[in-house]
Amino acid sequence: MVSLTFQGNHAFSDGELASAITTQATHCRSVIFEIIPLCPLTDWGLVQVRSYLDPNALPADLLRLRLYYRARGYREVQVDTVVHRLDSTVRIEFDIQEGPPTTLRSLDLRGIPSMFDTADIRKNFPVQPGDAFDLVKMDQGKQAIATRLHNEGYVDAAVLDEYFLPADSHVAELTLRVQPGPRKRIGDVRIEGAGSIGTDVVGRFLNFGRGGYFSEQRLLESQRDLYDLPAIRFANIQAQPAADSDTLLDVVVNVTPAKARTVRTGVGVTTLDCFQTQATFTHRNFLGGARQLTLDGRVSNLLARQIGGSFPCSAVDSVPVFQKLNYRLEARLDQPYFFSGHNSLSTSLFLERETVPGIFVRTSEGGELSLTKRLRRRMPLVLTFRPELTSFAQRSADVYFCINFGFCQPRDIDVLSQSRWLSPVDLSWSYDRRNNPFSPTAGYYLSLDLEGAGAPTASDYHYVRFNVNGADFERVGDRFVLAARIRTGAVKPTGGRVFSGGTGGEPVVHPRKRFFAGGAQSVRGFGQNLLGPTVLVVDSMASCPSTPLPACVQQLKTSAFDQRPIGGDAAFEVSLELRARLTRSWEAVAFLDAGQVWTDITKPTAPIATPGVGVRYTSPVGPLRLDVAYNPIGAQDLPVVAEVGPMGNGLRELTSTVHYDPYTEGNPSGFKEFLRRLQLHVAIGQAF
Repeated sequence: MVSLTFQGNHAFSDGELASAITTQATHCRSVIFEIIPLCPLTDWGLVQVRSYLDPNALPADLLRLRLYYRARGYREVQVDTVVHRLDSTVRIEFDIQEGPPTTLRSLDLRGIPSMFDTADIRKNFPVQPGDAFDLVKMDQGKQAIATRLHNEGYVDAAVLDEYFLPADSHVAELTLRVQPGPRKRIGDVRIEGAGSIGTDVVGRFLNFGRGGYFSEQRLLESQRDLYDLPAIRFANIQAQPAADSDTLLDVVVNVTPAKARTVRTGVGVTTLDCFQTQATFTHRNFLGGARQLTLDGRVSNLLARQIGGSFPCSAVDSVPVFQKLNYRLEARLDQPYFFSGHNSLSTSLFLERETVPGIFVRTSEGGELSLTKRLRRRMPLVLTFRPELTSFAQRSADVYFCINFGFCQPRDIDVLSQSRWLSPVDLSWSYDRRNNPFSPTAGYYLSLDLEGAGAPTASDYHYVRFNVNGADFERVGDRFVLAARIRTGAVKPTGGRVFSGGTGGEPVVHPRKRFFAGGAQSVRGFGQNLLGPTVLVVDSMASCPSTPLPACVQQLKTSAFDQRPIGGDAAFEVSLELRARLTRSWEAVAFLDAGQVWTDITKPTAPIATPGVGVRYTSPVGPLRLDVAYNPIGAQDLPVVAEVGPMGNGLRELTSTVHYDPYTEGNPSGFKEFLRRLQLHVAIGQAF
């Protein structure tokens, strides 16, 4: 086995120098084996990637290190090596004497066309006077200047360098000479292979036209725009000299249409939606013009009632109303060109039954009109109007209305559950720089949503709401990714009472617009939506048939209560993940989630952190995810709502709270309590 050390290096780190040579050190396969720790305590070769000494490679590595330093301004560098042998281990020590760097004394730019700001180009050149004369950075700067010229029509532009290095000094003088050549325009633009899409439709998405100055960047942007069209499977744009002119370039746009009609089906299982199935029909050139028609149908909560809240449907509530089938039917038409190739318009009609376990079951029918303006690539600004007539299933949102707004009487809840208009206008902005939308290893994304509804939008619910979400992904070595996410938001009801008649009281916030946290896509140490304010629900007829209710509930076991979330007007979440690639298909993850939900944003409480581990399997439908997280929360004094009446069709909020601690009830052993605190999640796709 081999270990590497570097001595005397100050300008460059050990990692930078190690990446410049072929000899590598024996290292651990995964950071997990460092934490356990198997790598420091074993020498089995199972958890280590072993490297062996090749004596013939050392002279070449010495030369590589010298060239690495000289190219970066250290012309007098000296590198030697010492090999220490001990049993089966070889330690290689590179002794480096860097010497003084050669610094750049002057930078002269000549021949740059007058349309460019020479001072700005000089200011942004990566090697400035006083810096080490780095030939690698100099080449990068030359390429940047050439690219800038190419994007303004100077297709044949070249940047030549001349530098003077006196033998008896450590300074350099650099002169860059630009040979721009003639500035060229675009001649003929020929579109081939458009087929039923039509050449005129393809032409709308080109950011250049006949007579304009040639730009490599515009050609590349146009090619990307065509690739983004679902109706096009392949796009390629090439320029070639015009036959009868030295200052014109003809452009050939070659496209291949995608399959016009496709049907996709799938099945899956998650702890939240139980078993589910989905079918989607797509027509990518509906009525021409590259319009896309999508018909989508989805059914979930399959077998939820039969399984009864057990794994793998553990996040589905045990109350029967939450176990019924959910569905969503949608017809959507996307117009990719709307006055400009940077604008798109989409409309849809939908019908759905949605369950949010423990909070509500909602049925709705409505539509959506959405206008998207692409500010730059992967940075859309979207304005959406979404009117829907929504209602709640009986005995699903009762607790939510009772605890949050004081509507506990059956007649009031019936009024609140009837169909009402929810018609928000939403303005959202996002910027996505991830290298992979399903399982990113680098980049970041950021999104901002502003939403409001009221009388001007014909909505029965009046409110303003905002939500901010962002994540960053950084590579750590060859096999690790460090991912971080932050999410926060708040909602505030505006105006007067939403409902008249017997309800009265404060303005009502639709449960869908309130904030909840906890679950597979949130703080994973908690069950679905159970982070933040919760309430205990008890069936008084079954648990306290004869004993006075306030005294009875104090004696009940935790199993007699159903813990239900009630949400809040503000929330905050943060997550940190270290993802380790084990094989081509398997990935291990260690994570720490934290967050909190507040009923009053002016009275925040401390976030709760939950650590955990998980595994990912790369499948054709995306990463299949299994996460296990630890919940550290202690005992809580929670409010109680009792279901009263002969059919349990009324609610009564008790004035006293109950000391609720399901993890330590019965004085379990430490190991048993630990197991009780573990929360298991099965899902498709990364947590963020």
